[in-house]
Amino acid sequence: MGKRTVMGFVVVLVAMLCMQPVFAQGGKEAATTADMPYKGQTLTISMWGYNMDLLVKNVLKPFEDTYGVKIVTETGNNSDRFTKLAARKGNPIVDVAYFAGTWAYEAMKQGLVQPYDPAKIPNLANIIEPAKDPLGGRYAVGYTIQHLGLFYRTDKVAPLTSWKDLSRAELKGFLSIPGITTTYGPAIVYMLSKAWGGDFSNTEVGWQKIAELAPSLVTAYNNSSELNALIIQEEVYAAPYTSFSWGNIKASGFPVASVIPEEGLVGSFSVASVVKGTKNEDLAHLFIDHLLSYEVQMAEAMDLVDSPVHTGVKLPAEIGENLTYGDELIGKLHFFDEGETAALQADWIARWNKIFSK
Repeated sequence: MGKRTVMGFVVVLVAMLCMQPVFAQGGKEAATTADMPYKGQTLTISMWGYNMDLLVKNVLKPFEDTYGVKIVTETGNNSDRFTKLAARKGNPIVDVAYFAGTWAYEAMKQGLVQPYDPAKIPNLANIIEPAKDPLGGRYAVGYTIQHLGLFYRTDKVAPLTSWKDLSRAELKGFLSIPGITTTYGPAIVYMLSKAWGGDFSNTEVGWQKIAELAPSLVTAYNNSSELNALIIQEEVYAAPYTSFSWGNIKASGFPVASVIPEEGLVGSFSVASVVKGTKNEDLAHLFIDHLLSYEVQMAEAMDLVDSPVHTGVKLPAEIGENLTYGDELIGKLHFFDEGETAALQADWIARWNKIFSK
């Protein structure tokens, strides 16, 4: 073999050896693509911003890491996010929308969300029955159950036992209630109607009590973050509170207690829906399935963010007592018809604004 031939062989051999990592890398990329078919895609979610650090840790980051996608969030209250979703109805940029039941019902009514495909959400088999289709027609899935209860500062206020106690003179100037456009705003009318008028449907009594309470309020809060700030600033000693905010209320460091009033508590689901017209329909379904997974439901519960709907999640007593969890508490929940509440919404907002503009 001549010198030129040997050199040519060496060059070819070196070239082949150098190319092997490239081939190997190409094979690895192909395998990754097969394992992560959504890699590089973006999923946009309309959601609340409360407890966002924990939502990133427990829900969003694990989904991004598992499927190689990027999640973009659009945060805000129900009203603001609904308005944006409606404005973009013809060309949506959001793929999955979180709403309270009444707002989800309105989104369904206006054609902003579409029915989900149960075959694409296998974890439906693992959640409580009422959460599978709370609106009917498969337009939403309840990913967490929650309640509205009452809390008070034990060093400032005598124990509360009834929704009537919100009218006590000692709370004047130290009380807040959720605004009418919030998740639980309409429920305040119902609960005051029950407490003072004996029946949830006796809403004229409830509205009378709202008018009487208005001068006693520090403010009507618009979200749980606002209520938490008022508590920390020692401006509020008692208020109706959402169960998912209880962890932050306790973390304020003040002596606080929650109660189950004699008239009961307000129950509801927070729901997730596939936005109508999404270009990422399969990925949207995959995310909702992720929300219902044992791992996410357990993580959210242990961090006192969301109460589980997954039937396999069993919580320690010291965790469960801070959530919407356990037979005793669940048995005290009242669920209101979302369609009926949605139908009343425009009139009730106008009535509320008239009271609070005085």
